[in-house]
Amino acid sequence: MLNNEKGKTQAKPRIYDVRPESTKQVFSTRDSRLQEQEQQEESEQEQTLNKEEKLEKIKREFGVYEAMEEIEREIHTASQWIEPYREQKKPEPQVIQEEQPVVEEVVIKKKKRRPKPKQKQRQESVVETITRLAYSREEPRPTCVAHLFGEEREFEVLGIRGEMVKIRIGRRVRIIRLSDIESVKVMKR
Repeated sequence: MLNNEKGKTQAKPRIYDVRPESTKQVFSTRDSRLQEQEQQEESEQEQTLNKEEKLEKIKREFGVYEAMEEIEREIHTASQWIEPYREQKKPEPQVIQEEQPVVEEVVIKKKKRRPKPKQKQRQESVVETITRLAYSREEPRPTCVAHLFGEEREFEVLGIRGEMVKIRIGRRVRIIRLSDIESVKVMKR
């Protein structure tokens, strides 16, 4: 009333909504997305129900349930025939043990001889030795003597990757399998 009496003008809002239609579009698109998702979920549920119904129909058409009932009857009759011949399980007698005093035993350990390395242990030591030589940073590299392809050869290990070993025999560089190396001995230069 005061504004009308003084200047006879109406109060103007301080914030103007320039694009009221765009906010309506945002909300309407969000609502439409939710509705689409709900429709998709409902259609998926209907499809699964339809598939289950079709499967049940096929089972009834081909007589799956009847066959299952027949099998159950045969199992029941067979179990009736076998039942008299089964051995009755006798309950095991329960033994009541009295507490016995604990006796501590003193065991004297004797030094055992080292068993001779078996073939598998030898192979592991070869693998360890070759791996150690492959990663050594000594210059010049240590020389090894090993049985390669049935012959005793002298070589240097340059590197190893998986089961393959890179070696230098004389001036030639070869790549061989780790399993081809037997009984490695390391020699210093």
